[in-house]
Amino acid sequence: MHPLGDAMLHLQLMARMGKHLGADLAEAFATGKISAEDWAEMITSCRGCDAPENCKRLLDRQDGQDMQHGAERPEGSVEPPVYCCNAARLLRLRADCN
Repeated sequence: MHPLGDAMLHLQLMARMGKHLGADLAEAFATGKISAEDWAEMITSCRGCDAPENCKRLLDRQDGQDMQHGAERPEGSVEPPVYCCNAARLLRLRADCN
């Protein structure tokens, strides 16, 4: 097992991945759909990932495509990468938010 990654980097990646997938993590926390403990577990899980650079590349590429095309993706149309430690949680949150 490798050391946990930088907490701030993974917080940012989690927020971006949530947005990418259509799961509003800030709203889920504010409305009690996730607790502080849930949030901390998700970040810790993300920090344990050995592929954060893949996640960042995927999100950067998607952000660039969105800017070029100026189009929103249809909600629920994007799936998390197979290596995402929080894929199931993010998909549940997306379903709960819609």
